[in-house]
Amino acid sequence: MDTLYIILTAVLIAACLPMIATILMQKKRDAGFSGSSMAGQSSEEKTHFDKTKHRTREGKLERLTKVLATLFMVLAFVISIMA
Repeated sequence: MDTLYIILTAVLIAACLPMIATILMQKKRDAGFSGSSMAGQSSEEKTHFDKTKHRTREGKLERLTKVLATLFMVLAFVISIMA
Protein backbone atom coordinates (compact mmCIF):
# COMPACT_ATOMS: atom_id res chain seq x y z
CA MET A 1 0.00 0.00 0.00
CA ASP A 2 2.89 2.36 0.74
CA THR A 3 4.39 1.91 -2.72
CA LEU A 4 1.05 2.74 -4.38
CA TYR A 5 0.79 5.86 -2.22
CA ILE A 6 4.30 6.93 -3.23
CA ILE A 7 3.63 6.29 -6.92
CA LEU A 8 0.34 8.23 -6.86
CA THR A 9 2.01 11.11 -5.04
CA ALA A 10 4.78 11.20 -7.66
CA VAL A 11 2.19 11.22 -10.46
CA LEU A 12 0.31 14.02 -8.65
CA ILE A 13 3.47 16.13 -8.49
CA ALA A 14 4.25 15.28 -12.11
CA ALA A 15 0.77 16.49 -13.11
CA CYS A 16 1.15 19.75 -11.17
CA LEU A 17 4.14 21.07 -13.08
CA PRO A 18 2.62 20.94 -16.59
CA MET A 19 -0.65 22.31 -15.22
CA ILE A 20 1.17 25.33 -13.78
CA ALA A 21 2.97 25.83 -17.09
CA THR A 22 -0.23 25.68 -19.16
CA ILE A 23 -1.98 28.14 -16.86
CA LEU A 24 0.91 30.59 -17.10
CA MET A 25 1.05 30.28 -20.91
CA GLN A 26 -2.60 31.31 -21.34
CA LYS A 27 -3.45 34.89 -22.18
CA LYS A 28 -4.89 37.17 -19.52
CA ARG A 29 -8.61 37.85 -19.80
CA ASP A 30 -9.68 41.29 -18.65
CA ALA A 31 -13.42 40.74 -18.90
CA GLY A 32 -13.71 39.68 -15.28
CA PHE A 33 -16.72 37.94 -13.83
CA SER A 34 -19.27 39.82 -15.89
CA GLY A 35 -17.62 38.83 -19.18
CA SER A 36 -17.23 35.19 -18.27
CA SER A 37 -20.81 34.27 -19.11
CA MET A 38 -22.14 34.45 -22.63
CA ALA A 39 -25.69 35.07 -21.47
CA GLY A 40 -27.80 36.85 -24.00
CA GLN A 41 -25.77 35.64 -26.94
CA SER A 42 -27.55 33.09 -29.08
CA SER A 43 -25.79 30.42 -31.09
CA GLU A 44 -26.09 32.34 -34.36
CA GLU A 45 -24.57 35.47 -32.79
CA LYS A 46 -21.30 33.73 -31.99
CA THR A 47 -18.33 34.78 -34.05
CA HIS A 48 -16.25 32.50 -36.24
CA PHE A 49 -13.52 32.57 -33.59
CA ASP A 50 -15.95 31.34 -30.94
CA LYS A 51 -16.90 28.39 -33.14
CA THR A 52 -13.31 27.39 -34.02
CA LYS A 53 -11.61 28.26 -30.74
CA HIS A 54 -10.81 24.62 -29.97
CA ARG A 55 -8.41 24.59 -32.94
CA THR A 56 -6.34 27.55 -31.77
CA ARG A 57 -3.38 27.51 -29.41
CA GLU A 58 -5.51 29.14 -26.73
CA GLY A 59 -8.21 26.47 -27.09
CA LYS A 60 -5.69 23.66 -26.88
CA LEU A 61 -4.12 25.16 -23.76
CA GLU A 62 -7.56 25.52 -22.19
CA ARG A 63 -8.43 21.90 -22.94
CA LEU A 64 -5.06 20.67 -21.60
CA THR A 65 -5.56 22.70 -18.43
CA LYS A 66 -8.97 21.12 -17.89
CA VAL A 67 -7.57 17.60 -18.38
CA LEU A 68 -4.64 18.20 -16.02
CA ALA A 69 -6.88 19.83 -13.40
CA THR A 70 -9.25 16.86 -13.53
CA LEU A 71 -6.32 14.46 -13.17
CA PHE A 72 -5.05 16.50 -10.24
CA MET A 73 -8.42 16.46 -8.46
CA VAL A 74 -8.94 12.73 -8.97
CA LEU A 75 -5.44 11.87 -7.76
CA ALA A 76 -5.77 14.18 -4.75
CA PHE A 77 -9.09 12.55 -3.87
CA VAL A 78 -7.68 9.02 -4.17
CA ILE A 79 -4.60 9.90 -2.12
CA SER A 80 -6.75 11.48 0.61
CA ILE A 81 -8.87 8.33 0.80
CA MET A 82 -5.76 6.16 1.07
CA ALA A 83 -4.27 8.24 3.90
